[in-house]
Amino acid sequence: MDQQDILKRACELYVTGGSEAVSMRRLASDLGVTAPALYRHYASKEQILLDVVMEAFGLFTSYLTQALTGQTAAERLYLSGKGHLDFALQHPMLYEMLFIPAHALGVEEFPEQIKSRLASLSQFYDDRVRECMEAGLLQAQDPHEVSLTLWGHAHGMVSIYLRGCHPMDEEQFRAAYWASCGRVMQGIATADYATAMHEVTEHADITPRPPAPQPTVTT
Repeated sequence: MDQQDILKRACELYVTGGSEAVSMRRLASDLGVTAPALYRHYASKEQILLDVVMEAFGLFTSYLTQALTGQTAAERLYLSGKGHLDFALQHPMLYEMLFIPAHALGVEEFPEQIKSRLASLSQFYDDRVRECMEAGLLQAQDPHEVSLTLWGHAHGMVSIYLRGCHPMDEEQFRAAYWASCGRVMQGIATADYATAMHEVTEHADITPRPPAPQPTVTT
């Protein structure tokens, strides 16, 4: 047994039964060790759960930062959305851990490490929106407010799916996710956005893609 084994089992117990389901005794029993063996790694279950949250943020960040390999602002925005979606669907338990309130973990507030992770995540989304505005792909507004809208939309869609509120298989959900993203973008994108994003997603594994840009007709 090592620290990763403890974190993995603690996450599984939390997602299926909440904070009450996680105890040092239960963890020791499930892992086939004695409680003192656990205490050599962690002083309390609250400390374990906070480390699970940090692990989740670390992995989520690795998915999102793949977006920085994009060659254009449009491609980086698309890859950010894809990273958010892929992480949530491939690691649903860890995704759930990202957004639980502090009191659910048995603490009054998150430690500075987690607050810093949240701030970095917010800044990452702000930067993607800001550079799209600078490239003329999004209407000039407050980047932070717009990124909050996009982040909230992505999280809301994923939460609806993970909780089974609108039953569908993964392929259907991916299609619904991208279609919904397209509807949201209609309210904040410029005329150049469709051209740029169509080029980015022309060979991407998403359905549906943004519509191909139509030629401007002048009279």
